[in-house]
Amino acid sequence: MKHKAVFLDRDDTLIEDPGYINHPSQVHLLPGAAASLAQLRRIGYRLVVVSNQSGVARGIVSEEGLAQIHHTLEKLLADEGAYLDAIYYCPFHPEGSIPKYRMESDLRKPAPGMLLKAAKELDIDLSQSWMVGDSYRDVEAGKRAGCKTILINNPVKPVVKNPADPEPDRQAVNIREAVNIIRMFDQHHDSKPAAEHLSVQDISEVQVNMQNPKDTIAAQTSRPLVNPVQTQSVQTVRPAREIPAAEEPTPLKQPPASERKTKTQADTPLTKDTENLLNEVLIHLKAAYKLGRDDDFSIWMILAGACQIVAVGCLVVSFWFFLDSTRSAEHILIMIGFAAVLQLMTLTFFMIRNRN
Repeated sequence: MKHKAVFLDRDDTLIEDPGYINHPSQVHLLPGAAASLAQLRRIGYRLVVVSNQSGVARGIVSEEGLAQIHHTLEKLLADEGAYLDAIYYCPFHPEGSIPKYRMESDLRKPAPGMLLKAAKELDIDLSQSWMVGDSYRDVEAGKRAGCKTILINNPVKPVVKNPADPEPDRQAVNIREAVNIIRMFDQHHDSKPAAEHLSVQDISEVQVNMQNPKDTIAAQTSRPLVNPVQTQSVQTVRPAREIPAAEEPTPLKQPPASERKTKTQADTPLTKDTENLLNEVLIHLKAAYKLGRDDDFSIWMILAGACQIVAVGCLVVSFWFFLDSTRSAEHILIMIGFAAVLQLMTLTFFMIRNRN
């Protein structure tokens, strides 16, 4: 069975585009790019980057340097749990400065060559696939290959449409919205028709696969992907990673009405007993709080607190006198004496309170 895929432009779709990228340090993922690709992988899509790289023909970057850039891209995606099946690029341009790459090529978008080549080598069903990019070249290439198309039209960098440009099937502001569009499309257009036309044999196979979904996915991904040498493009093909299948949640069985009634009746006395116990605890707590509050506001407690505050004040004044060179030692000793007397009074008032 052929696979469905999402073909992705590279610059301003997955990574930031500062111009012609010629060094791995310039590779920066756009927000949400890795998470979006991981979502596409989970719903069964192969992920293929198809990118025009005229910088090679213009002498801005070599193919070796481009390989390092793509390696960095794959590493950044892998660090966030996303993986590509292949990267296809076209290094040719009719106005290139490098004679080797100065030519027209069917691989260069808006021609569909890279998509057709990937479909043949990766066993992709183009009619069930999408092309996602930020230019009308991407849209035209996708339509000519027979894919559904999504144009990423970010308001920050709006795309200018020429009269001859084809209309995309959908538009999105970023890769995250594009993935949501694909997911919604699958839910509304693919799942229901497929279920309606299942034969008895198909249903049996689905039931067997649901019993052991990991074996099914492993069988689908065990076939090695071929990486043939081509004269007009370079590709990086990686086998699809095995994605753990989410186990179907077991629906909870509702007990019979008689059991539910019995359980409710059994819980009722326990609920009332608990409520009564809590009420008793609350009454005791209120009583204890009231007694403590009455004790705290006795006359002896107020006097003890006042003496303690004044004693601390005397100690602060004595320290201030110590720092003031105009004050004699006699003044300092007087204030310390007052603090000592007040502290003794505080202790006395506490003792009287406790005896009462």
